[in-house]
Amino acid sequence: MNCVICGTVMDPVLASAVAHPTCAPFAEPGDEDPFAAMLKQNLTDIILWAEKQNPRASQANIGPSEIGDPCDRRIGYRLAAIPACNKDFDPWAAVMGTAVHTWLEGAVTAWSQAHNSTDWATETALAISEFIDGHSDLYWRAFQTVIDWKTAGPDVMKKIRKEGPPPGYIIQAHIYGYGYQQKGWPVQRVALAFLSRAGWLRDMFIWSAPYDRSVAENAINRLYQIAHEVVSKDVLKQSHRWEQISATPSNSCGFCPWYNPGKPADTGADDQGCPGR
Repeated sequence: MNCVICGTVMDPVLASAVAHPTCAPFAEPGDEDPFAAMLKQNLTDIILWAEKQNPRASQANIGPSEIGDPCDRRIGYRLAAIPACNKDFDPWAAVMGTAVHTWLEGAVTAWSQAHNSTDWATETALAISEFIDGHSDLYWRAFQTVIDWKTAGPDVMKKIRKEGPPPGYIIQAHIYGYGYQQKGWPVQRVALAFLSRAGWLRDMFIWSAPYDRSVAENAINRLYQIAHEVVSKDVLKQSHRWEQISATPSNSCGFCPWYNPGKPADTGADDQGCPGR
């Protein structure tokens, strides 16, 4: 092992140390502290490793959060289980979202137990169709309402207050409602509870609407149509035909797991990814 300050090989006698006792404990002003850099890298590696263990990363069936995406090609790649080529996302926002969801689940469960209440059901597994599995965050029995937690940054919170939630979020909420109906639970309303990642509890924004079964059914029917197109075009054997699956280029292309930034636009989409917009 090398000293994190001077970079030379450590004496075996100092095997448990990370720096020579004679080396300056801090970097010169304006320089990065080598120990801090090493610690940052180790902590980052742990966080990235833990995020990759998340069950969502190995989820076999498509989830309700994916179904409302406007791009048929992205959904087609997901249904066909094409390996992702765009993996270098910073997962921190997703990690914070998962942590908040876990804390909220515990909070609602503890409150319900303390108040001897059965009004709230948390993390309910839903089998929506042969292609779709999901876990709903919250169900309010007293008002037969499906609630989905969302965490967002300041810019997104501002946009949602002004324009309302993205269509994909709304479709997701109605699909959860459909899943509860399949389970035999009545549904009257769906709601999205937006919590700011850089604000206060008072900044929570609630969107709600009457449950509309047709929104969920239309989204599910679209999913089956995309699946049929993927099969009929035989894209698993003729990958150039991915270009024939309709795409909806947008500013979100960079966040798509199948966006290939190194792919020339004139080559089109195939099993190596999509060139995006």
